[in-house]
Amino acid sequence: MGAQRRAHHAAVAAERQAGIEATRMRIEQEQAEQRMREMAEALKAQQALAQAPTRQPLATTLGETGGGVRTARTARSTTAGLARGVAALRIPLNVGGTSGSGLNIG
Repeated sequence: MGAQRRAHHAAVAAERQAGIEATRMRIEQEQAEQRMREMAEALKAQQALAQAPTRQPLATTLGETGGGVRTARTARSTTAGLARGVAALRIPLNVGGTSGSGLNIG
């Protein structure tokens, strides 16, 4: 009877060890599947970035003027342009005169 008991205990121990190995393999397989899912998500994100529409370039003078060459400006036209810009910023002042427009300083 002792031989049967030892054989039974050996069989139970073998089943237990087989269960432990099966559990270990199942856990490893689940971890591998999780890594594969993460890699697939990362690849999807990279593909989405690669397929994202690119920004259109801003309109440049190259396409509009047909060559992108700026014309030379004379000193007179540059000065006239600056004078017009300064005149647009000029604010009329009312320094105590009879006219009713402008800032009243006086």
